[in-house]
Amino acid sequence: MWVIFLNKVKLKMNKVSFINKQTAIFLLLLQLVMLTGLQKSRAQVLTAGEAVNIAVENNFNIRIARLGEEEMKNNLTYGNAGFLPSIDLSAAQNNSITNSRQEYLSGQINERDNAKSNSFSSNLGLNWTVFDGLRMFNNYKLLGNQLKAGEYRTRMQVENTISSVLINYYNIVQLHQKVVVFEKAVSLGEERTGIAREMLLIGSGSRLDLLQAEVDLNTDKSQLLDLQQRIAEASISLNQLLARDAGIEFAVEDTFRLMPGFDYSNLLQKTEAENSGLLLNNLDIDMAMNNLYIIKGSRLPVVGVNAGYNFNVQASESGFVKSGRTSGLNYGITASMSLFNGFNLKRQQQNARIGIEMAQLQLDAYQSEIRAMLLSTYTAYTSRLKMVSFEKLNLETSNINFEIAGERYRLGELSGLEYREAQKNLLLANERLINAQFEVRLLEINLLQLSGSILPE
Repeated sequence: MWVIFLNKVKLKMNKVSFINKQTAIFLLLLQLVMLTGLQKSRAQVLTAGEAVNIAVENNFNIRIARLGEEEMKNNLTYGNAGFLPSIDLSAAQNNSITNSRQEYLSGQINERDNAKSNSFSSNLGLNWTVFDGLRMFNNYKLLGNQLKAGEYRTRMQVENTISSVLINYYNIVQLHQKVVVFEKAVSLGEERTGIAREMLLIGSGSRLDLLQAEVDLNTDKSQLLDLQQRIAEASISLNQLLARDAGIEFAVEDTFRLMPGFDYSNLLQKTEAENSGLLLNNLDIDMAMNNLYIIKGSRLPVVGVNAGYNFNVQASESGFVKSGRTSGLNYGITASMSLFNGFNLKRQQQNARIGIEMAQLQLDAYQSEIRAMLLSTYTAYTSRLKMVSFEKLNLETSNINFEIAGERYRLGELSGLEYREAQKNLLLANERLINAQFEVRLLEINLLQLSGSILPE
């Protein structure tokens, strides 16, 4: 009789637990909806595209790189290359007070005290190098290439910053997804603790089962707190990249939007044509060639023209001339040529050719490195895409397994440890899928950066 009575009580408690479960789930969903609405009203959603635009506009390193590019742009002038003449104006005013005594052969003596004299001179001169062995042309080309190099360095800084922003952004997204998973785990852990407590009260459970449920619940709560702390740290880092107040609160997108599959041949073609590092290394060869041509130009003669206008006025209270004035125009042409300077030109040419060879080797090495990185990244990308598909199937299986385990646990057919094992499998399946999607997103970012396609249109 007592056995029948206890079985009825147990069945009744299971029904009550099932009803309580439905009520708890409903209340949990209601709380999540309310919290989500509150969070969105408090913190505006920041999309990945908006984060990139803010960083491109405000990031300190990008702004510094742009100022360096602006400096190179200011240097690109015909005057800096040596095409234009120089015009100089000078003037001088001299005054003196002297005592003089002059005795001539005839016996005449001229003596003067405190004699004042003054002179004023001015000169306007023009000097223009009209031929310097074509060095002015090569200087201008070199300045143009230096400007392009500055533009490529700015582009590289922008690409690196965008990559860092996207990596930080999607790190926050995957941490939020893990928070959702562990919030659900905490909710289920609370339900399990409640069931264990009820089972203990009616005598069909043990104190050990209740303690183990509480330990597992606290473990999940600890993991949840750790994830929330990591989100706070990642948000501060992202705000720093965006060059804004580190304490600004924001929400992020809740899913990964994976891109359509990449084609390796197209990626390779884009990389060889658009990769910023390759473009910069190619430009280094051009600048090394410019340097060689400039040195070669030093062997040729330099021809210049000059013109000037002089104006001089002087006055004196002593001496033979009381006052005088001169003015006039002067002009001419000059030519010079270095015949021997200790073999320095020969040495400079040899070093310039070595510089060209070094630049070519650096280009070849960088090209080989980029191709290897592209192939390695693409191989990892295709592998992780397969892993995402596999982990999605595994998550479905884990969900079904956990649902069955939950029903058996509520019916008393499964121990708390076995239920926890099924829950851990589900948690790991969720985490592996989130990690796989995050890794695919990171690899997509790397492929876009390598192929020079990461810049916003």
